[in-house]
Amino acid sequence: MRLGLRLAAVAIVVAGPTMAQEKPAATVTTSVTHTATVTKIDAKDRWVSLKMDDGSVLDVQAGPEVKNFAQIKVKDRVTFTQDDTVAIEVLPAGQAAPNVSGGSAVVSAPPGAKPMGIKVDTVQVSGAVTAIDYDKHQVTVKGPKGNLQTFEVSKKAKNFGNVKVGDVVVVTLTTATTIEVLPPAK
Repeated sequence: MRLGLRLAAVAIVVAGPTMAQEKPAATVTTSVTHTATVTKIDAKDRWVSLKMDDGSVLDVQAGPEVKNFAQIKVKDRVTFTQDDTVAIEVLPAGQAAPNVSGGSAVVSAPPGAKPMGIKVDTVQVSGAVTAIDYDKHQVTVKGPKGNLQTFEVSKKAKNFGNVKVGDVVVVTLTTATTIEVLPPAK
């Protein structure tokens, strides 16, 4: 919850106008990809040794959720990608209530294909604006459990003057993780 509200303050800092609303809104995405090469496989205990691009070795045990483990071969390439997105919007009072919700979705490879998986986790946190100090560029938000947190907002924030007491800050955090096994490069 605290992380969500801190991220809300960050988003208000970078928030810019949108065509449909005058309240601050912003979306920021970061993406990190790592690649490795399979160097050893222990099929009995489902261990795979991976040589990372930086030369380090990582031993990973594949759980039962890893489909098609038998398709993994020495010299296969493995890519890991994590995309993190933070979307923030400020809604007028009455359009949302302080709340926390979330969910996950998982997709895996079809039978016979090289192993792959995608997992998407989403958490949405919202809190009501209870106080604003426009001169100090500060906003106080009350979270779903009633906790109050005051955030400093950058003087570069666009539309900060349009935020009013009672507005609701909605933060959506989405993490998408993709792991894919590919044949060796030719």
